[in-house]
Amino acid sequence: MSLQPTFRVDVTKEQFIFSAAHFITFATDICERLHGHNYGVRASVEGPLDENRYVVDFIALRDAVLEETQALDHHVVLPRDHAEIKITSDEKETTATFRDRRWIFPNEDCVILPVINTTAEEMARVIAERVIERTKDKFGNAITWIEIAVDENQGQWGVCRMPWPQV
Repeated sequence: MSLQPTFRVDVTKEQFIFSAAHFITFATDICERLHGHNYGVRASVEGPLDENRYVVDFIALRDAVLEETQALDHHVVLPRDHAEIKITSDEKETTATFRDRRWIFPNEDCVILPVINTTAEEMARVIAERVIERTKDKFGNAITWIEIAVDENQGQWGVCRMPWPQV
């Protein structure tokens, strides 16, 4: 029995750091105070080697991740799908409420993500999905898996690994 090697590309760059504010809920009724992190991101993809003998072009993967980290940098990250955190926006402001608490931000300071809670794990999923969208035409079926890791606090990583959609 011959074991077949698998190949992976990992990309992490100094530019993959984004500073963002957030808060999460836990234990059904506790809502953290608004606070911030300097998040770091690592992207990994797996697949067979192509005719050039690499999985994917490092630069294309780097650029897709960089676009996502830049979009989050210096924003308040809010959850779109939380059962109790309600997000509303008008022409100028975004309001977040949790029970009797309320936060108001200028619209341009907010990024509303399709998540239940703005955890590192959920942010990793969103970044993974968006990197797939940005690169699926370029990479096609060359990749089998993508993994995005978000470091929230110098060694505390939330990781999302998902199969690459085959077309």
